[in-house]
Amino acid sequence: PITLVGQGMDETEIVSEAGEYVIRFRGDGPFVVEDITFLYDGRDTADVVVVRDGEITFTRCRFTGGVYDEDEEFGGGGLKLEGDTTGRVQDCEVVENGAAGILLLDRAEPTLERNVVTDNGGVGITYWDNAGGIARENDCSWNAAGIGVSGRAQPVLEENTCTDNVYFGILYISYSSGTAQHNECSGNQWGIYVQEPADPELIDNDCHDNSEADVVDERP
Repeated sequence: PITLVGQGMDETEIVSEAGEYVIRFRGDGPFVVEDITFLYDGRDTADVVVVRDGEITFTRCRFTGGVYDEDEEFGGGGLKLEGDTTGRVQDCEVVENGAAGILLLDRAEPTLERNVVTDNGGVGITYWDNAGGIARENDCSWNAAGIGVSGRAQPVLEENTCTDNVYFGILYISYSSGTAQHNECSGNQWGIYVQEPADPELIDNDCHDNSEADVVDERP
């Protein structure tokens, strides 16, 4: 078990100029982090924080500065959760990363709650492979897209705000599924876009004032 406690994300920073990542955790955990900013300040390709397999609790942390390699399509994530990672990420800021804000891969199934995931070059929160868990009351605005679900991922998306993203509020592609309920999607190009063969359940989402369409559902 490892616990890192700072004095607030504006007071305590862990900064690295080395490539690949600022900090990486692999093990059973629990890995508990509170009140710290993780900042990548280098030029080489890097994610900011990478976790594989363990149980995590991130509270009031900031993840920023990830650098994306466009040629290799690699890096640039603020918080990358891999393997069988579980636990909770709450009241955090994931901002100004070159690619995804929070990236969930493999079988990661954390709860993401009340996070501000904005101004990232890619998708705010993106699920791949068989990832799942719950994303609740997150602000996913001013990204390329708010929330993206791909592969066979099946998260529960509840009461998230996905506004003013360049393309999509919420996007489902590939064989993804899960549930999206009571989310607000406005000011995007498309509010919610479901591309066949994705098959999510959409329940009482508030999609309005999107420039192309509020909801596009390509399923027959």
